[in-house]
Amino acid sequence: MPDKKDIKKEIPLTAVAPPTDWTYSPVPAVEQAVADVRRRHGPIMPTGLARMYRLLQKLGNPQLQMPPALHVAGTNGKGSTLAFAQAALEAGGLTVHKFISPHLVRFEERITVCGREIGAEMLLELIDACDRAAGEDTVSFFEFFTALGFLAWARNPADALLLEVGLGGTYDATNVLDKGVTSLLTRISFDHTRLLGDTLPEIAGNKAGIIKRGCPVIVAPQSGAEVTDVFEKRAAELGAPVFMAGRDWQAAARNGGFVYEDAETSLTLPLPYLRGAHQIANAGTAIAGLRRSPFRHLVTGENMTAAMNAVRWPGRMQQLTAGALAELLPPGWELWVDGAHNDSGAEVLSAQAAAWGPEKPLHVITAYKRNKEPGGFYPRLAGLPRTIQAVEAEFDAPMLGAEELCEYLRRAGFAQAQPAKGIEAAIRSLAFQFDAPQRIIITGSLYLVGYALRLNAPR
Repeated sequence: MPDKKDIKKEIPLTAVAPPTDWTYSPVPAVEQAVADVRRRHGPIMPTGLARMYRLLQKLGNPQLQMPPALHVAGTNGKGSTLAFAQAALEAGGLTVHKFISPHLVRFEERITVCGREIGAEMLLELIDACDRAAGEDTVSFFEFFTALGFLAWARNPADALLLEVGLGGTYDATNVLDKGVTSLLTRISFDHTRLLGDTLPEIAGNKAGIIKRGCPVIVAPQSGAEVTDVFEKRAAELGAPVFMAGRDWQAAARNGGFVYEDAETSLTLPLPYLRGAHQIANAGTAIAGLRRSPFRHLVTGENMTAAMNAVRWPGRMQQLTAGALAELLPPGWELWVDGAHNDSGAEVLSAQAAAWGPEKPLHVITAYKRNKEPGGFYPRLAGLPRTIQAVEAEFDAPMLGAEELCEYLRRAGFAQAQPAKGIEAAIRSLAFQFDAPQRIIITGSLYLVGYALRLNAPR
């Protein structure tokens, strides 16, 4: 195993001109350290939690020192739901730890310590500690950094912990807490079917693995009883009280804002800063979770109004109004990014396109991850965009080639699908073809959206 004792001396933590080809972080030391971990600990699929518990034990079981936690699993809306929870907790003056995956631009986004992204020095120090603990054991990349997160949080106490599941739920590395947890289950749809199952009940069964004995369970609006029945059954087996959307709580648009209601409270709130009608359901899920947690005292009209105004979650129906990509647009044009990539994401995107209306024709720039199922995403967008361009991936992820994706898109009903060398080339092509203001959305993959945000950074 490489010796990392002198890593901070060998590689500067800052650089006058960060490398342009970084994958994980513009900080050279972090880029090299994370890449080294990736080489030694690849993306092994979970088969249980034994590896994770063994690594945590070697680290002193930091997971036993966590504050009350909200743990979220689901197919869509996980990150947005935790963003609402974080905004509410911080509006109430509390300090918050958070874990998300994947990151959009920088690896450091994955681990929040006391309300701030983990810093380079702390990350490097903890990589070294986890390296020594892992030794020659088989540990996946995700398990390594989940354990690292628990170690960071144990060393830096906060009031609350927000955990996003990486994949599924039952055997996910985040699923090592067994008390003091409020479980949130967001909308279930088809994604990762090769690993989680071919039917919604199978997928829901895996997600239901985060339900803890005796701990409350919040269920977001679902497609039907085939999903909610799975959650109800698992919760009953563990004596976990269920709070179901539409039965025990609801959130709905009203008079230019939205209303959250349950048996004990009613809140009239402004529309959240995050765009899209679906964000009302995500906000409601977060509020319901807080209402059944030790933080229920924060659910007041004043505090939740502040949270709705303060919440931020990049890459989800986000308009880019400034930056290198935005500067390529002619006057009056709009550029958006959205990480939609499955059936539910396509439904949300279609609803947003309908809300926009036909005033500015819609154009899609897209790429798609090779191990996902494009049949659940693109057909639901048929008829929406005036043009669609598939771009070659210029980032480190296993993506479909542009021409390969175009061949699929043409078979799926997008006769006008064309390949492009990259995002900038696609935008320039549209600006050359059309005179009137148009609307462009970059979508199909969080990896693509993250790369777009990186390209859009000021130069």
